[in-house]
Amino acid sequence: MIGNRDAPAQTAINERVLSTHHLSDGLAKRTIAGGAIAVGAQFVRFALQLASSAVLARLLEPSQFGLVAMAGTVTAFIVVLTELNVATAAVQQEKLDQNTASALMWIAIGTGILAFLISAAAAPASLWFFEDPRLPLVVLGLGLNAPIYAFGALHAALLTRNMRWLDLQIASLSALATGVIAAIIAAKVFAAGYWALVIQLWITALTTTAAVWILCPWRPSIVKDWSAAKSSLKFGFHLTGAMILNYFHLQLDNILIGARWGSVELGFYSRAYNLLMMPLNFLSGPLGSAMIPALSRLHREPTKWREAYLDALGVITFVGAGIAGMLYGGASPIIDIVLGPQWQAVKLIFSCLVLGMLATVPMSATGWIYISTGRTDRMFYWSMIGVPIYVTSFLIGLPYGAVGVALCYSISRYVAFFPSMFMAIYQTNITIFDILAVIAVPTLAGATAGLSLSLVVAGLSTAPALAAVAAAGLLYAGICALAVLYLPVYRRLRSRSLHTIHSAYAGLLRRGPAG
Repeated sequence: MIGNRDAPAQTAINERVLSTHHLSDGLAKRTIAGGAIAVGAQFVRFALQLASSAVLARLLEPSQFGLVAMAGTVTAFIVVLTELNVATAAVQQEKLDQNTASALMWIAIGTGILAFLISAAAAPASLWFFEDPRLPLVVLGLGLNAPIYAFGALHAALLTRNMRWLDLQIASLSALATGVIAAIIAAKVFAAGYWALVIQLWITALTTTAAVWILCPWRPSIVKDWSAAKSSLKFGFHLTGAMILNYFHLQLDNILIGARWGSVELGFYSRAYNLLMMPLNFLSGPLGSAMIPALSRLHREPTKWREAYLDALGVITFVGAGIAGMLYGGASPIIDIVLGPQWQAVKLIFSCLVLGMLATVPMSATGWIYISTGRTDRMFYWSMIGVPIYVTSFLIGLPYGAVGVALCYSISRYVAFFPSMFMAIYQTNITIFDILAVIAVPTLAGATAGLSLSLVVAGLSTAPALAAVAAAGLLYAGICALAVLYLPVYRRLRSRSLHTIHSAYAGLLRRGPAG
């Protein structure tokens, strides 16, 4: 509780945190800075995740990863319910007062606790479905993360709303590093087995929540009018509904493979999928965290909103298509280095999953449109169309094991691409031709690089293969740079990039030599 003497000071702090008027000046610079900070942090995050995967893959068995993946199929659905996305609504809203913010926080905490109770109730069902006596306790353990994250959800949202990018990355990276260290110690020193993976998630959640409370000085108060949160709840319900539907294509593959082929096959598939998600999160995480609040502030200025979205789409596609090409062509040496020789079965599964990346990357940016314009209802409607496409692909591929599921899933991403884009841009000033013009060059260049690299790498040992991957990456980067410099469609992106470089250089000159 805050004493009477301290209440006025805390009130002033709360008002300052909830206000976003100061962001209107230099919004573009803040967004670019946010993207740059997030990209830099994502390199660190990627390295930590890669190191964690490499070490834990040598300390734990495929079946142990598979067991936690099975439990994750239960808790992933429950975690979707956590805080009902009211924190995302707080980021999107133009105006947010103390009463509404407090209501959103208590709602988030309440639903987080409810999510844990649902996971406890669902734990016995996991034993019946997967027939593994170890699962109920693991499900219960993973379910604990829901209330932990819910307790800090609004504070993280307020940091995002205020575009405090560095603070967000400090909280995220410190939590990730602490979790990785805890998991390695648990697996190596205490021989904790699959519990090391659960411990990693616990420590990460606790550290994240503690960090955002420290970095964000806003504190909740007694709610006087719960109806103030009504619009945010409507926004959150639609977003949560979309996420619940998406659960079935994000987790059903694990459920089907685990039930049909067992924990070993699922362990191979989950490692391949997690390895793919590292670069995908590398892309969507940094730009998404910067673009959603920026686009939310611009959605009443359609021309600026459209330009900002298309420029960001160009950036994410250039980077994503390049990564897809390198991963597909260099899958074999990458798996050898990251996971080790006992994971050879992952190579073909991983290659099949990477095939869908060229469609997945631009599709991931449709969420920016739905959230920034407040049209999460359309996001929900698209999920009702898209999820059956993905579920059908799993069922078609299942008889052929994890490889079949991975290949059919990638194909389904291309089937869903145009419907997904049309649904997102409907009633906006963006056309499908705008999107195709922006993504055409990087997509073709990435596909060509991947196919060519796979032919070169075949038969090479690890060291020459990695050298070939690096050379292909440099060649792709050169092609992309030429495209941005000379193609008219990238004129705004070129101008913004050059302006950013010039500003950074001028800043260094003003600072003078370090000493």
